[in-house]
Amino acid sequence: MRQLFRTWVAMAVFGAGLIHLAVAAAAPVPLLAAFAVLGAAELVWAVVTLARGRYVLSAAAPLFTLAPIVVWGSGIAAGVDSAQIPPIALAAGTLLDLIATIAVALERRRGTARKTADSPAAGRLVLGFVAGAFAMAAITLPALGQTAAGIAASNGPHSHQAPSLEIEVDHPGH
Repeated sequence: MRQLFRTWVAMAVFGAGLIHLAVAAAAPVPLLAAFAVLGAAELVWAVVTLARGRYVLSAAAPLFTLAPIVVWGSGIAAGVDSAQIPPIALAAGTLLDLIATIAVALERRRGTARKTADSPAAGRLVLGFVAGAFAMAAITLPALGQTAAGIAASNGPHSHQAPSLEIEVDHPGH
C-alpha cells in the first residue's frame, strides 16, 4: 500500500509541475523563470520518484510547497495582474504540493521515506494508479484551464467548443 501512496504523491507533484509550467507561460519574465524552474523540478522529482519507488530528496519536499507561495506572493506584492498569475490555478498547484509535502513528512517521521516499498499485486497497482490519475486530473485539468495557456487552447483556432448541429438535408447529386 505504501508504494501506491507514493505513486499518488508523485502524481500530485507532477500535476503541480504542469500547473506551474502553464502559469509560467504568461507570467512576467522574473516570475516566468521562477515558475518554469519550479515546474521542471517538480516534474523531474515526480518521474524519479515513480521510477525508483521511493522519495528522492525527501528533505527538500517542503520547498515544493513554500517556493510557489513565495513566488506567487512576490508577484502579488509587485502588482502583477491576476491574468498573468491566475489565483485558482496557483491555489490548486499549492494544494497538490501541500498534500505531497505532508505525505513525505509523515513518511520521514516514521523513517520509511527512503525505503523501497513492496509493490502490491498487479491488479491493485493498476486500479490504484488509475484512481490516482483520476484524482490528480480532477484537480489539475480545471486549474490548467484557468491559465493563459489553457484559455488560449480553449479559444484558439483548433477549439471545438461550439459544434454545429446543422444537418444538410439536400445532398447534391443524389
